[in-house]
Amino acid sequence: MPLSHPSAYFLPLTQAALAAFLDTARIPATALERAGLFAAALCQGRAHHSAALTRLIEQACTLFAARPDDATAQFHALGGGLPTGVNDWLDALAAQGVVLGPDAVVVQFCQLSPAQYPADPFQAACRTTLEPHTIRFYTDAADDRAPDSATDPALQAPAFVERSGDYTAEQARALRAIVANDDEHIDLDAYAGAGKTHLILQLLDSATRRYTYIAPRPGQVQAFRRRLSGALPVEILSQISFANQIAGHAFRQGILGTAFRPTFQISKASFGDIAHRIGLQPIGNHAPTRVLRVAFDGIAAWCRSPAQRLEPGHFVRALPWAMIDAAPFIAAAEHVWRCMFDPALQKTPLLSLNVDHIGKWLALHRARIPATWGTLLVDEGHDMSPAWKGLLSGYEGSVISLGDPNQRLVGRAPRFATGMTLEIAQSVRQGRRVEQLVNDTVALDATGFFEGPFEGSGDQPTLLSTYTAWDQVPGSGARVYGNAWRLLEEAQRLAAASVPFGIHPDSLTHLGREVNRGEEAYREMTSHGGSSQRWEALLAECSEQDMTQIPRMFMRGYNRDRFIELGQRLADFHDAPLQLLLVEHAKNTEFSRVAMSMCCFRTSFGRGYAHNPVRAAYTAMTRGTQQVWLPANALDELGQSIARFQANRTDYRRRKAGDR
Repeated sequence: MPLSHPSAYFLPLTQAALAAFLDTARIPATALERAGLFAAALCQGRAHHSAALTRLIEQACTLFAARPDDATAQFHALGGGLPTGVNDWLDALAAQGVVLGPDAVVVQFCQLSPAQYPADPFQAACRTTLEPHTIRFYTDAADDRAPDSATDPALQAPAFVERSGDYTAEQARALRAIVANDDEHIDLDAYAGAGKTHLILQLLDSATRRYTYIAPRPGQVQAFRRRLSGALPVEILSQISFANQIAGHAFRQGILGTAFRPTFQISKASFGDIAHRIGLQPIGNHAPTRVLRVAFDGIAAWCRSPAQRLEPGHFVRALPWAMIDAAPFIAAAEHVWRCMFDPALQKTPLLSLNVDHIGKWLALHRARIPATWGTLLVDEGHDMSPAWKGLLSGYEGSVISLGDPNQRLVGRAPRFATGMTLEIAQSVRQGRRVEQLVNDTVALDATGFFEGPFEGSGDQPTLLSTYTAWDQVPGSGARVYGNAWRLLEEAQRLAAASVPFGIHPDSLTHLGREVNRGEEAYREMTSHGGSSQRWEALLAECSEQDMTQIPRMFMRGYNRDRFIELGQRLADFHDAPLQLLLVEHAKNTEFSRVAMSMCCFRTSFGRGYAHNPVRAAYTAMTRGTQQVWLPANALDELGQSIARFQANRTDYRRRKAGDR
């Protein structure tokens, strides 16, 4: 669950005055800024509570005002053990939740109160990220006035309602643009931590239109319902529920051409049973179960692409560069696809159907979303498939897609066919100490999305820390991994040391699938006289990531039962002092402290969908509010990884063009 943002304590001191003191020993001119510098110096040695800092600054300000000539001696008495760099001072302050006040505010108060410290007014004036704004929400009722309402004011419905609240300037601009364009399709791109959830809640709370909020996951639906009044004209759905209802409408309209109404479903049948039931045949030395895996991978890639038909490129991860004989696999995948929507086979769920499958099926049949949902608010719209984006583009009403394209780990975020784009660059989650890191990271991706740079909040004391060895990271908080095997290795190590920790539920499920894959690959290798493509692929993947101990785990008997034992020893993720999760499951999360494993900055190309390494690293580093830990050479590693990622994509395009 997201944590409430801590309140920073602001010192009456500018960075220019601090730099002048460190460079030339120049002491600020006013008693108030001298007191701020004195407090900053004392914070270099030990932590101080905000109340203690207030008393300290008040006393120091009084002393420096009464005896200005003693300032040099007072600072000299602090000793010579203070850091010499501005960044070192700022880091030490941030670690205690302390930041320097905005220059303009410090100058203003030094002029107004040079010899005293009005603590509360000063702290309030420094909180400049969020400011009060009044938003005018236009009502639907204003368009439905009775004929006599023009002459009888008592019959007139209000044209708008005004609400005041605290917003960043960009949040306020975005809200005004949304409420002023009640029939527009809008892509609202906002950097991580920019307050998208706050905007959604404000729109839903306005009660001036009929809204339908579409959340990525059912858990978010429950969270939003708890935060809204039950009397509001708001429908809150998960993407699964929305997809099922749109498919149901298309089915009733008779445009799907089948007696099967597609709904989200998870099959419990084994791959062997599925392959047998649908009559899937082997291809070369690939058994039917292997063909089925390849078909599922190709279908998944196809459903996440704008292509109308399955193509060789959709199988590139399942069959690396084996494109000469792609035709049989395409034919097999087309057969599997038809079976997924076969009413006889799916009378009891045989093949799984997810939201992307349903969206592709609806798009291929040119289905339309009925104009009965009011204004659609789509959360995390960057992860929508092109098929769903196309369906939403045809919606007759207003659609607001809120997302962060930099958090789409695979592919590019689709856009509306027509409409406007809004951007929010100001974070309310992370401070300025991580601003340069985030912008340097995003700059490594040549497919950047935002016009402006990420802006850290002056109100957040986020500390950026680096480590040279993993055992230097804190023993509490969140640890984010870019590789499931690395997370499994860490989990086994922590469990052996009896350290209490939890694993994100989605990451735990993913780990279970990987353990099954490793166990099956090793069993296949031993049963085929030491020959197995799946085992060789696992060896290559682990070698690439410098995790040769993972294959040895399976060779020593690690299996599903051992993994289940690990799961039984875990603490509840949300309550655990130490939380482990994969980067793909870090979206929509927030932690006070985040430590990033080196694998967050590397991308594997051995199997599956390769994450864009820049977006994976960005997603992980924008989770922490108070402290972010990363390897000392993280950006160098990331630069090499994105270069490899882009070279791989260029090579793939070249090969694809050569096959035509």
